Parts: sequence; C-alpha cells; structure tokens
Amino acid sequence: MRTHTCGDLNSGHVDQQVRLCGWVKNIRVLSETLVFVHLRDAYGSLQLLAEHSRMPQFAEHKRVLEQLNPDTLVDVSGTIVRRPENMTNDAEKTGQIELLVDRIKVLNHAEPLPFSPYIKSKLPNEEVRLAHRYLDLRRPELQYNIRLRSKTTSAIRQFMDDN
Repeated sequence: MRTHTCGDLNSGHVDQQVRLCGWVKNIRVLSETLVFVHLRDAYGSLQLLAEHSRMPQFAEHKRVLEQLNPDTLVDVSGTIVRRPENMTNDAEKTGQIELLVDRIKVLNHAEPLPFSPYIKSKLPNEEVRLAHRYLDLRRPELQYNIRLRSKTTSAIRQFMDDN
C-alpha cells in the first residue's frame, strides 16, 4: 500500500513519487487555493501541500481535505518537494520537505475528538484523560514510554533465555 513511512523521508527524496498512509494531525486552509495538512504515522510526521496551480482536480480534493478531522486515516500519494527557504522547520526531521499531493483517499473518517492529545498546553485534567485513555495513550511522551518498556522487557527476556 505505502512506499515509505513519514519517518523515512528526507531531502534526499525530493522529486520522488511516494505513497503514504497515516493519521491527520491538523489541517490549515490558508486560502481558496492552498491547504496544508500535517500527517503522522508511527515513525514520524510530514506536511502535505495541496495547491490549486499544481494539483489536478483541486476543488474535489479541497472539499475532502476540509472535511477531515484530526486522527482521520488517509492514503495519500504525490511528489516530495523542497519547502521554500524561509518556510523550513528545523525542529522536525522532515522540516525541509513536504508532499505535493496528487491524490488523497480517506480510509477511515474519525469523529471529532473530546480533546487533542497533541497540544500539551491544552490537555484536560487527569480525570478526563483517564475517561478517554485511548486518546491519552497517543501522546508522544506516553508512546515513548510504552516503546521503552517493550524494549526493556524484550532485552530482559532475551538475557534470561540466553543464560
């Protein structure tokens, strides 16, 4: 289905056709001709660019993009392009590039979330987060902890098996 993960991509992939699957993190409709979508998967994130002058059937795709909620699962394909010099984001591994979208398909539409697990400053109190534990577990800090615990447990089990 996909050719790469978001975390695989870098400036060495410029001008390559790729196909990605991931969850929508946020959507920014800047004008009638320009839409940005932040896409994430388990390995990283990447900015998608839908631009009227460079995208066939832009009106149809814009309608789809405007209806996306955070955590909607999408399948996108397009060409990796270099971001303009003054619009790079050095804080992200993929901050030098973006995907110029040719096609987007919604695989699973998500209902609006009770809170966004990605904006640390806007997290609700612990009671609300526990009631929606499935969302709280999507926070990057908790994902890191879960993966670290898994690797630690695997290392201990491997050591015990070997000795």
